Amino acid sequence: MVARRFVVRQDLADGGGGGEAEEHEVEYDTEHGLDILRLQIFSLTSVPPELQKIVVEADGSVVGDGTDLEAISEGLRLVAITGEDAAAAAAEAARAQEKSDEELARMIQAEEEALLLQQYSVRNDGGEEFRERVEPYMHQVLMYEDPMRQEAARKTVPIDELQEKALVSLAKEGNFSPSKDEEDHAFLLQLLFWFKQSFRWVNAPPCDSCGRETFNVGMGTPLPSEIKFGAKRVEIYRCKHCSSTTRFPRYNDPYKKLGKDAVENGPIALHSTVELLDMKLVWWMHLDPCEGVYDNPLLYEKGWNKKLDYVIAISKDGVRDVTKRYTRKWHEVLSRRIITSEDTVSAILSSITGKYRSGLSIDGLTVIENRDKKESEELSKAAYLEVDTSISLPGRQSGSVEWRKARVMRFAQKITNSQEAIGSVQATAAFDGIRSSKWEEPDGAKGCWIIYRMLDGQTCELDSYDLMSANDVPERDPMDWVLEGSSNGGSTWNTIDARSSVIFNSRFYRKTFTVDKRYKANAFRFRFLRVRESNGNPRFQIGSIDFYGNCS
Repeated sequence: MVARRFVVRQDLADGGGGGEAEEHEVEYDTEHGLDILRLQIFSLTSVPPELQKIVVEADGSVVGDGTDLEAISEGLRLVAITGEDAAAAAAEAARAQEKSDEELARMIQAEEEALLLQQYSVRNDGGEEFRERVEPYMHQVLMYEDPMRQEAARKTVPIDELQEKALVSLAKEGNFSPSKDEEDHAFLLQLLFWFKQSFRWVNAPPCDSCGRETFNVGMGTPLPSEIKFGAKRVEIYRCKHCSSTTRFPRYNDPYKKLGKDAVENGPIALHSTVELLDMKLVWWMHLDPCEGVYDNPLLYEKGWNKKLDYVIAISKDGVRDVTKRYTRKWHEVLSRRIITSEDTVSAILSSITGKYRSGLSIDGLTVIENRDKKESEELSKAAYLEVDTSISLPGRQSGSVEWRKARVMRFAQKITNSQEAIGSVQATAAFDGIRSSKWEEPDGAKGCWIIYRMLDGQTCELDSYDLMSANDVPERDPMDWVLEGSSNGGSTWNTIDARSSVIFNSRFYRKTFTVDKRYKANAFRFRFLRVRESNGNPRFQIGSIDFYGNCS
């Protein structure tokens, strides 16, 4: 990780660098990658990331995925891509965001499996632990509602200057008579940029004695004077030159934060962002003051490659689980949410919220509850990208998310012909949706089988199925097999599909097989007849099996 400061010159008149230009300073951590640099430039210039051409002024080279951002010079030039190139770039970005129905179906199936497996992973006392981790933040957030603290904050902000910049930014867009909501929106963005440019990031504070460089040596116990301002964490640093120690409390009281010249943030597991109800957008807008980025909630998962667990929004009106707004990998997030069950999370957040809304008037409560309802509807769809033009599942035309949910099989019982020999964990590994796991039969090279039973009397008509090769030893891959269905739970079987001489080209290689024969069944059986090399190799293995069909 290297902290860099780039000076980005934005060409305004033409694309050749000879016209009018504006300069923007960007403070950037090279660990975050090029996507985050483009987002920061977007927040300053309003040029979307997919339409940015970034040129190193020193040598004329174009910044791309392979550019060493630690080594290039600080002077950059931004050229907005226009015309046919812009259309092509926008189309490519749209294609990159789209998910086919088949991909979405797999995601939803994995989500349902993760929910079932979660039941066996959550801790028995996790409900109280979750409450204890969330509820104390209500007190911290309510400090920001204190009029005295708000007034102290206003005195540190150049409000008139930012309002003028907001009006100038609107005028540049051709809006010379903005509404109050539009002015507020523009001011909010200018406030965001001011914060980014005015406060500095602290990885290690300077020495209190000599002002020189320090390094972290561990954590200390908060003093009463530090606890008074909410400092539960105190980092201890030692000077590289005079060996003096410097305390760095992580204060949580706005009064104390206003008196410090550093952004109270660092390399910790908990990351704080802001969501504000933006009346111009008539919706909640994500803001990250430390990065100078707005309306990009996927910043952390996509840009920083963070493995999210819980994203909890906290305000004076209560708490909400907004994790789905920040992820496109909800099924993966679910597998990490093991403090307590999803039902318990919902119940605890509702309980906390109810306590802090108890004094509201009926009219005030109605407004908030209507807003909550709308947000719940939005969040239920947020983890699935909206697709402009849909791609069909094999043999079907695509439809809404609800249509696709109805056509994804639910996690069911799995049993094999040698379950006692290899254990149920090995058997279920064929259907667990986890890339690193596999089902392996010690003596299955010349024949083995596995059954997938539907729960609750469901029947399904298969459209297709996927098989994925395992992590190693291609000789153990299935080569010939028969897929059968049963409408009576396995008493009798009918052939649905048969394959021979199938080759998987690499490890974790997924192949899709369309089913031509329509048959409603409540159980499915694979009879694997032969592996790729059955002579001298006794073992069979498969990475995963996924079914897609119409369930009722």
